[in-house]
Amino acid sequence: MKILFIIFGIISFILGAIGVVLPILPTTPFLLLSAFLFSKSSDRFHEYLIQTKLYQKYINEMVIERKTTKKKRNQSLFTVTLIFLIAVMITPVWIGKICLLMVMSIHHFIMLKKVEIINE
Repeated sequence: MKILFIIFGIISFILGAIGVVLPILPTTPFLLLSAFLFSKSSDRFHEYLIQTKLYQKYINEMVIERKTTKKKRNQSLFTVTLIFLIAVMITPVWIGKICLLMVMSIHHFIMLKKVEIINE
């Protein structure tokens, strides 16, 4: 099973790398998927991933406890909105635009309704 995670992780990473050059392919979802797949394929990589400063600072509270500060939530919402709106503008296919807007809406719903705000 770990071999399949590695193979799909490599494929996802390659698609993400191609997405940097081609505006048709979204880069971020493929790279996030590859990080997920690689973390499932190797306990060592998973431990490395969750020990990084970026993960600890921005993701750990939201993933483990479903809590974050208002400032971090707003930064996340702004960044995701900006990236997705740019992707929608440069995507030539209407179904792609609709899918991107749906994913962005789901992210907003989760951040606004399912993640608790804590004091800093």
